[in-house]
Amino acid sequence: MPYKDPDPTDPNMLVGVMLPADAEASRDMAYVLAEEFARLGYSREQLLWLFKNPFYGGAHGAYRALGEQDISAIIDECLNVWGNVHVSIHDAPAAVSDLPRFAGEVEGGGLNGAQRLNDWNDSNARRKER
Repeated sequence: MPYKDPDPTDPNMLVGVMLPADAEASRDMAYVLAEEFARLGYSREQLLWLFKNPFYGGAHGAYRALGEQDISAIIDECLNVWGNVHVSIHDAPAAVSDLPRFAGEVEGGGLNGAQRLNDWNDSNARRKER
């Protein structure tokens, strides 16, 4: 079978179905979409454009079902709740570990790689002398 040709017997083939929904389901969907994009920092104009744009099928379907006045009220309500939230990321201070240190380590350091290799080489040299 060629790479891009669909196989009619493929059990994983995507199939879209339309589910029946009333105006209340459209209202709930509009609230969810408006809240999500308001939390992402969208302005009122950007949100209204999103609902008016046919590219966004779910949002545009809610816009057509409810009308501009209801969608504007939903957008305003979501922006009143989520529109002033600003997210900032700060680095947390380094945690001080209470875990025991490795054997041979002293506070503020420990054996570095060169010291460990020298000790290992010394012990091998002593074995050869025996």
